[in-house]
Amino acid sequence: MNSAHLASGLAIGLAALGVSFSLAIVYYKTLDSITRQPELLGTLRVLMFVGFAFVEAIALYALVISFLLIQVH
Repeated sequence: MNSAHLASGLAIGLAALGVSFSLAIVYYKTLDSITRQPELLGTLRVLMFVGFAFVEAIALYALVISFLLIQVH
């Protein structure tokens, strides 16, 4: 195992850790907002899923970077 494999594993592992914390924060804040203003349920739900998509994009970028690290080396 060379350093590219180690860097690849660290990149995707740390990105997954960051994404999981970010998803938890987005979900918590959305539920908090729905509790405060239940009439905005539909709007907040849409915004939550848009936030999930942006956060998940970070994990996909890390996956691409990890593949590039393995292929380039």
